[in-house]
Amino acid sequence: MTIETPRTSGMPRTSKAIRVGRRVELAAATAADYEQFTEWLRPEGDVAALTGDVAERVTVAALRADAASGAHFCTIRGLDGERLGMVKFHHVGAAQDTTFELSGAIGSSDLWARGYGAEGFGLVVEHLFEDLGAHRLQFWVGLFNEPMLRMVMRTRFFVLEGVLRERKFFKGEYHDVAMWSMLRHEYEALFVRGEWDGGPGPHAWFDTASESKSTARKSLAEYLRRAPATALTPFAG
Repeated sequence: MTIETPRTSGMPRTSKAIRVGRRVELAAATAADYEQFTEWLRPEGDVAALTGDVAERVTVAALRADAASGAHFCTIRGLDGERLGMVKFHHVGAAQDTTFELSGAIGSSDLWARGYGAEGFGLVVEHLFEDLGAHRLQFWVGLFNEPMLRMVMRTRFFVLEGVLRERKFFKGEYHDVAMWSMLRHEYEALFVRGEWDGGPGPHAWFDTASESKSTARKSLAEYLRRAPATALTPFAG
């Protein structure tokens, strides 16, 4: 599976489409879409099971309130118009901040592992960097969410930043949550210039930073070379 972010200029799109891919399009959510989202997010539903949002039923009013506070909801549709999934993204910090956090899922387990989510996720990535001027995007993956975790690890397009230990309570136990991110220069290297080499490398972290930033990063690198226990230690083998 790969995350696709096709160049969409000149491609046909519906009147409400934001980005159009080979098999799916990304569109701003409508009132009818909100109704569908609440069905997908019902406590016993597939999406709630993936995200861990199983405590209470999500309502249209709650989604509208979230949107009024700055969240953006989009619908992943097939090119025939069928609703396939949902995406949410919002600024992290002030509205003018160029960091965005995103989440989402394909609504029915019958449609998982068909590439719809990967392509839809790629369209969101493209929208955030190309249309909204993002510098950084981030998202969380609960380690109970095997389908999303497998997709992110397989694509190798995102950088694992760390693990929050036992951050999410789900089905009677606490689970770790991993944060992944992509920066603008990584997006441009991958999707614009085709130069992505599978990771940022030391040059991106040290040599291109300001003196104070580089010094701080080297101090952290030295600390890690002394092999202290971190949240990633149990996964190092």
